[in-house]
Amino acid sequence: MNHKSCLQAIKNYYDSLTATEKKVADYILKNSEKVILMSIAELAENVPAAKSAIIRCCKSLGFEGYSELKISLAIELSKNKQLNYVPYIDPTDNASDILDKVFSANVKTLHDTAEKIDRATLQAVVDLLAGARTIYIYGIGTSAAIVNDFQYRIMQLGYPVFCFTDVPSMKISTLNIKKGDVAIGVSHSGRTIATIEALRLARKSGAKTVCITSYPESPITKECDYNIEIYSDEIQYPVEAVSARIAHISVIDAITVALSAKNYEDALARAKVTHDLVNTIRY
Repeated sequence: MNHKSCLQAIKNYYDSLTATEKKVADYILKNSEKVILMSIAELAENVPAAKSAIIRCCKSLGFEGYSELKISLAIELSKNKQLNYVPYIDPTDNASDILDKVFSANVKTLHDTAEKIDRATLQAVVDLLAGARTIYIYGIGTSAAIVNDFQYRIMQLGYPVFCFTDVPSMKISTLNIKKGDVAIGVSHSGRTIATIEALRLARKSGAKTVCITSYPESPITKECDYNIEIYSDEIQYPVEAVSARIAHISVIDAITVALSAKNYEDALARAKVTHDLVNTIRY
């Protein structure tokens, strides 16, 4: 079942909140354990903010009211404990402590994504790729390695697929796109201008467009027919896309395996040939 996540909602909608709503959201992020025990009057006093501002914040985050937000937060914190999720990296942590926290965050991201991802959209994307004339995949920066891997995996299955990880090639490639093609953009933030523009041009040329992102309300989703959303908690680390990258790769793996299942015997035969070809490579 797809449950609303309070902390995830704050991450997704934070930029669209008013200044007062951000004060409420910031307090919830920093005092989550306390908030689940507070009445709305107590929260208003502690923020400080008017009770009406707290209600508006709840609605901006996708909840009917404060009670629903608290229930969501309590469920989320309970699951975090079950998954042994320790949120913040501390400067005094040693490598062993950080290893535990990073792995816990990755496990939580995979768990949350598997629980909340739109399964119907995932299936629709698999079906779309299976019937595509040509597949174009776009991504730059931290997404470049992911799209290269995605292209390699789909190519192994026999689909005509290209990936582009530099801005000029991304734009020029759209000159070749026609109706029946599929364009996929991978962007953790959903704000990568080059990827967004490539998808916009691809869509204008008649392609169906898909994005894989960690931010459901980000600009890239406005240019796509299908949005696959990752659920990660990147506010916990001083570098971008630590746990999200693991979820992006896992979703790509799921798409690839689902594509292979559509032509199972052929996929097995191609896998064997690929294995044999790789074994003949000499460096």
